[in-house]
Amino acid sequence: MEFDKYTLHFKLDQILKVHNISVLKLSNEIGHRRTTIMELVHNTNMDKKKISAELIMKLCLYFEVSPNDLFEIRLKK
Repeated sequence: MEFDKYTLHFKLDQILKVHNISVLKLSNEIGHRRTTIMELVHNTNMDKKKISAELIMKLCLYFEVSPNDLFEIRLKK
């Protein structure tokens, strides 16, 4: 399998829309940097990004979702 054809896509943009929550509000409520959250919303440099287990846990608890709900694998464009 050619793994370099794929990328991990963070679905935070969709989740924020569903819950009608802004990046700023989320940042304030979970105590995480707004710039990091913006990068995840826009999937900036996902091939090199390291997302802490703590941030994933906070997002899962805040939105009442599992880690599987936060990510999907997509073909690179």
